[in-house]
Amino acid sequence: MKRRDVMKGVAGAAAVAAVPAAVIHAGNTWAAANDDAAGTRPAEESADLYTEQYRGRTITVSKSTEKVHIDGRELHLMKLGEGAYLSAMCHYRFEPTPLAAGRQAVDELRGANLLPSGGHHHA
Repeated sequence: MKRRDVMKGVAGAAAVAAVPAAVIHAGNTWAAANDDAAGTRPAEESADLYTEQYRGRTITVSKSTEKVHIDGRELHLMKLGEGAYLSAMCHYRFEPTPLAAGRQAVDELRGANLLPSGGHHHA
């Protein structure tokens, strides 16, 4: 293996490692700029639950378990080690919080209902 090939591999790995941070930052900037335009309205907040109306949908987030429900149906979330979240609705966009992942899912649903995850796994 040539030194040039090793350097190309290291440079490529560094570029790939930097992409999630850039995506999260861009998502945060966009969300902050568009919160008012998106029709976000806090509905209520208790000690553990935060509920808001977002684009006509009800998003509820449990602070202790980090579970998100959209109109009463649970949204499957995956927490990444970097403190980012991926939802079952959008596997390609990292979100900084469970609430942001819920909002992204509502955007992806485009008015459709969230279907419950059947718990089956791909073989």
